Amino acid sequence: MESGAAFYVRQGDTYILKLMGDVRYTMGCALGDFLDRLFAQTDYNDILVDLTETHSIDSTSLGLLAKIANFNRRHFSHKTTLLSTNPDINQVLDSMGFYDVFNIRDTGEMITEALQQLAIHAPCKDELTRIVYEAHQTLSDLNPRNQEAFKGVLDTLRPRGHD
Repeated sequence: MESGAAFYVRQGDTYILKLMGDVRYTMGCALGDFLDRLFAQTDYNDILVDLTETHSIDSTSLGLLAKIANFNRRHFSHKTTLLSTNPDINQVLDSMGFYDVFNIRDTGEMITEALQQLAIHAPCKDELTRIVYEAHQTLSDLNPRNQEAFKGVLDTLRPRGHD
């Protein structure tokens, strides 16, 4: 699978977000919209992220995952479980400080319900810029190392009036 795909399913009181293939910023609008809708709901008590079939993931997508970790911590008072079996992905997760904010397990989850695919539509430039900025801001907030790593990206994309 060359391009990325995102799937989700509600299983009991948990939403599972499964990202597959090459997960890139071009999926940001669709993932961001999905998360906004999910965060507005109150009929569940956990979000699990499955990266077991992810080949690569960029920083924008990692920032969106960090938003999930922040949401779960604030609303459900626990860490988000993230499943990842790819050593390269695990190394990226470690370098971003994800082991501090996620429960990362190297196993797949039994998904018993049919997955629904998120439609990845062509993003609006302004919306994508906002999502990329917010994702990198969320990553930067995780630790000082990320603040330094993403300072240039944030300075370049900073919306006017946020100086």
